[in-house]
Amino acid sequence: MEPAKILVVDDDPLTRDLLTEILQDENRRVESAENGRLALDALEKNSFDLVVSDLHMPEMDGLELIKALRVEKGSDIPVIVLSANDEVRVALDAIRSGATDYLIKDENIQETVFLAVEKALDKMRLQKQNRDLKNDVAKKNLEMEGALGAMTEISIAISGEKDFQNLLRSIIIHSRTLTNADAGTLYLKEGDRLAFQIFQNDTLGVDLGSRTGKEISSPPVEICESNVSGFAALKRTTVNVPDVYHSELFDFSGPKRYDELNDYRSVSMLVAPMINRYNEVVGVIQLINAKDPATRAVVPFSAFGEKLIRSLASLAAIAVTNLKFKEKSEQLLNEVLDVKNYNENVLQSLTNGVIALDKDNRVTLCNAAALRILKAKAEDLVQRSAEDCFSENNGWLLVYIQAALETGEPIELMDAELRLDEETVVPVNLTVATVKNLQNELIGALVVFEDVTQEKRVKGTLSRYMTEEVAEKLLESGGDVLGGQIQEASILFSDIRGFTSFTEKLGAHETVVLLNEYLSAMIDVVFMNRGILDKFIGDAILAVFGAPFKTGNDPDNAVTAAVDMMIALREFNDRRRAENKLEIDIGVGVNTDEVLSGNIGSEKRMEYTCIGDGVNLASRLEGVNKIYGANILITENTRAKLKKDFHYREMDFIRVKGKEKPIAIYEVLDFFDEAQFPNRKECVELFNEGIKNFRGQNWDAAEKRFSEVLQLRPQDAASKVYLDRRRYFKANPPGEDWDGVWTMESK
Repeated sequence: MEPAKILVVDDDPLTRDLLTEILQDENRRVESAENGRLALDALEKNSFDLVVSDLHMPEMDGLELIKALRVEKGSDIPVIVLSANDEVRVALDAIRSGATDYLIKDENIQETVFLAVEKALDKMRLQKQNRDLKNDVAKKNLEMEGALGAMTEISIAISGEKDFQNLLRSIIIHSRTLTNADAGTLYLKEGDRLAFQIFQNDTLGVDLGSRTGKEISSPPVEICESNVSGFAALKRTTVNVPDVYHSELFDFSGPKRYDELNDYRSVSMLVAPMINRYNEVVGVIQLINAKDPATRAVVPFSAFGEKLIRSLASLAAIAVTNLKFKEKSEQLLNEVLDVKNYNENVLQSLTNGVIALDKDNRVTLCNAAALRILKAKAEDLVQRSAEDCFSENNGWLLVYIQAALETGEPIELMDAELRLDEETVVPVNLTVATVKNLQNELIGALVVFEDVTQEKRVKGTLSRYMTEEVAEKLLESGGDVLGGQIQEASILFSDIRGFTSFTEKLGAHETVVLLNEYLSAMIDVVFMNRGILDKFIGDAILAVFGAPFKTGNDPDNAVTAAVDMMIALREFNDRRRAENKLEIDIGVGVNTDEVLSGNIGSEKRMEYTCIGDGVNLASRLEGVNKIYGANILITENTRAKLKKDFHYREMDFIRVKGKEKPIAIYEVLDFFDEAQFPNRKECVELFNEGIKNFRGQNWDAAEKRFSEVLQLRPQDAASKVYLDRRRYFKANPPGEDWDGVWTMESK
């Protein structure tokens, strides 16, 4: 096992040396960095298993390092914070930022650090072992499912194939398919020798024997211990050789001569004797050069492949024996029954439900997984017609079974539903496939279904409302956050201006087309900025940033999404203008506040949503855009928490209907280019001076500044609004105690 690599980050050289001395041994290798910035550089260049970091450091401290790893790099490497700061608040900040543990520098530092590091490394190793085990189980399930099809076809060949040469060809083809072998040879035992029957090599394009018209000219192989195939027949054992050129167990001069003549390289070899139930060796299957399915590189034959070929060789021996001795009908019957039992055992071991139907649509077999998924007993299904089993609640399945039987093609259904009774529905992924014998005669059908887990169904639903990354994180949490929680989030509300008049002009069909195209473009923007779709309200969009999970940049993501929506709208309108279609305009409101989020609804219908005053204010703010001729307005709550440098101007200090506390609002200007908002910097400075004079009741100075804005930008509606207000207040002075708040009388 490779030593664990630990990165120690501390600006104190004595502490770095002490930690290195504590942690360094044959099982751990320690490197160090003086601050968070150098630590990031080290992590970029090398792979580490654990980081032990100080909290307070120059250039980049411990919290900044953790945030950079978690948010910017997306890294889940364990980080243990080691600090002299024993404040609970600081420790909580570190843990919330993504620290694995928080340790205090004290007189027990040696024991404390050593135990914490061992605990973190043990947890990491356990997680890796669990992932490897899960992947191994999944791989084995896939291998078992693939083997089932091949074994079923071989069993059908045993019961139905009457042509000897076709049977031999089928055996070698299936043997190579099961093991991904590049080449294969089938020998039959004739006295004390093994005679060539079939030889195939994909790389060289060789197919000899059987009915190909190309006979094998090689002489029979002696059954002796020096020859690998003879040894397998003589000792009745399977031989698995990783590389024939590096094996001294057998005489491989024959394969080496063949390689030299044909510019080939024999590497791995698997040889299995074909032994029938009477313990007679009837032949040998020899396979060469197993290939990795993913890379196509030559690899040794696996232990699982060896077991499959051993079983297949036994089945092949049965088939050969039965066809050679047709008069032994009783023996043939017993062999078929053995194979049937084998296949049933394979079916019973599968985790997917399998129901077998005969050509009369009668259920002949139902494995344990199918009974478990359907909550049924064998007597409820076996020997009953498909109509009796499925017509009452699942008549649609009969249609697909009949379609598969008529076309001969498999039919796959994802996220189908099997109804067990009036209240119970089982979601499944389902496949219906026909089963034919080697004469291509229909002998029945297989219905294979996988019980779709709750996580998959949740993920399928959530992917329509949030990004795949957020959906995955929600699944990892177990869905607990859906139960309801109060948390801070940034709410984005957008609406199309004058949509009612649009519907009158466009008509129903064109309105639907416009909405689908517009909403698709806008939701793509929301997802790209790590938001989730709460709901569509007609032509309006309610999106949430920071629920159910925070990103640390939710206000920035929400405002960026609003800006990107306006840019996307510009491109959307450019396309419509080119097609001589009506253009649209939208307003967007963004507010950051605490909201209640969770599954809300009735027993019959639930939906994940956010509610509260913070949501209502975002909706009202969208409508306020129309007063000032703006497109994006944000509240002071959002502006105060922005980390990025956006371009905005303070628009007003307002009190919306239903709210006592006034709030400052700001217009975001980042989506404007120079042509759309010329002289932006000068206009914003003049506008801000005008606001200051207006609130100071310096009406003439305010008029001058707002007028200067209009000279630079004649369409600036906000300046016109303030000029109208200035005229009103100059004629009707508000008094010395006026606080500058403008009360909105409607949404």
